Amino acid sequence: MHAPGPPSPEALRAWAVSLVDAREEERLRIARGMHDELGQLLTALQLELASLALVAKEPAQAQRIVSMKALIDETMVAVRRISDDLRPLMLDDLGLNAAVESLARTAASRMGIEVTVRHDEADPPIQPSVATALYRIVQEALTNVARHAHATDVSIDLRMQGREIVLKVEDNGVGLPEDALERTGSWGLRGLLERVNLCGGALVLENAPGSGARMTVRLPIDAAGGSA
Repeated sequence: MHAPGPPSPEALRAWAVSLVDAREEERLRIARGMHDELGQLLTALQLELASLALVAKEPAQAQRIVSMKALIDETMVAVRRISDDLRPLMLDDLGLNAAVESLARTAASRMGIEVTVRHDEADPPIQPSVATALYRIVQEALTNVARHAHATDVSIDLRMQGREIVLKVEDNGVGLPEDALERTGSWGLRGLLERVNLCGGALVLENAPGSGARMTVRLPIDAAGGSA
């Protein structure tokens, strides 16, 4: 009786895709629970405080209620932010283009810089898991800009080109070192490469003319996985 041979590269890739898809589904479940259940509870607390405010007799009591309402508002913002980090619900509800635009607005507000998004009028005809992979790639690229680039302007371009979808993220920061992917601690860039490989695509990192860095990702529109 012969021992089974090592799994083929195709089988290993399918296994890896199934793992990341399962992880994304779990993120979706947790994110929706946070958004719906915690959101409803916090809204109920706000209504209860509004009722208390109507019967508060002492100025100190009224001020305490105002402070508590402000704390609940901050908590609701934090819940939405954590929920979006786990799984962007807008991606499922409104599509890739709208989700990337929302991500760009949030990043611009956090970093205090300009982030411009350009895309085709319609969402690309790709698998949901690939749309999630593209969203995660943009998310990681913006995180790298915030941590390392010292940029004041970022552009995101998402277009269909033939049978490929092409994503370009470019900034006007300090640029990339030549050994960016090999450097110790460059887990973000390696994670980008892993996601692209799972989708059967290609990743090019280069320094833009003048200054800054440019990332170009090409994925086949019939790619089937790599969503986490």
